[in-house]
Amino acid sequence: MVVGFDGSAHALSAVGYGAREALRRGCGLRVVHAFGRPVILPPFHAPYDEHGQGPRAAMLDLLARTAQQLRAGHPQLAVTTRLIDGSPGAVLIEAAREAQLLVLGHRGLGGFAGLLLGSVAAQVAAHARGPVVVVRGDPPPEGAPVVLGTDGSPAANRAAEVAFAEAQLRDVELILAHHGPAGKSSAGAMVTGNPDFWAAAGDAGALGAGARYPDVKYRTEVVPGDSAASALIVFARRTSAGLLVVGPRGLGGFRGLVMGSTSRNLIEHAACPVMVVPAARDAERRQTCSATPNGAD
Repeated sequence: MVVGFDGSAHALSAVGYGAREALRRGCGLRVVHAFGRPVILPPFHAPYDEHGQGPRAAMLDLLARTAQQLRAGHPQLAVTTRLIDGSPGAVLIEAAREAQLLVLGHRGLGGFAGLLLGSVAAQVAAHARGPVVVVRGDPPPEGAPVVLGTDGSPAANRAAEVAFAEAQLRDVELILAHHGPAGKSSAGAMVTGNPDFWAAAGDAGALGAGARYPDVKYRTEVVPGDSAASALIVFARRTSAGLLVVGPRGLGGFRGLVMGSTSRNLIEHAACPVMVVPAARDAERRQTCSATPNGAD
């Protein structure tokens, strides 16, 4: 499990989320900061440089204190830290290459400032080999459902596989949501609507994944809205979702979800964590993650 960290409040929320997910999965947690040349010099640099140290020393100190607090709160969790020179996107993609999950706050201060608002967001979403979670809102309550945004595309089918696994891991209900005209939902069966879409989704995607997770209770919904993003945002809030899962791109209602305005709206306004699942060719996830990092704390 890898968490991107820059010392901001949002990054600290991401660290807390990452710790809970690492414990849920039985793996270690690595907290990573991408260190670049500061563009603002003292005395106006980031507030974490509170002892008059250079930015690198200050960040190393903050990483060490954050790890110490995590170990104190979660003695059973193996926590390591890394400070890596480079740009945030490239550093995160490489650091998370063998990780089960990459976790980020939705805003930052320094190395990850604007991470999910521009070109770095597109870079991470396009090239990360495993799922990326953008942490938003308060920690989800126990029992909160997982919501999957799906359109029957291959990318959405891959996201469906991960969404079923996440629901099983949490022992919660999974809701399959498709942007379109309002329809009648039913537990364990696709809603009526566009027969071509539902046939494609049922044959290759969501229902196929469901058959591999027989213990997961799921239902389907057609969610109306002016756009895919607004439909998902409203639906996730209405259902008090604990996690919103989407693929990187699609064919229909969620086309361009990660690379355009829809993704920015989703990340900026969803009331819960958002997970972006890479296409299958980029998703060679490890089944277990080592508690020993490729480097020292």
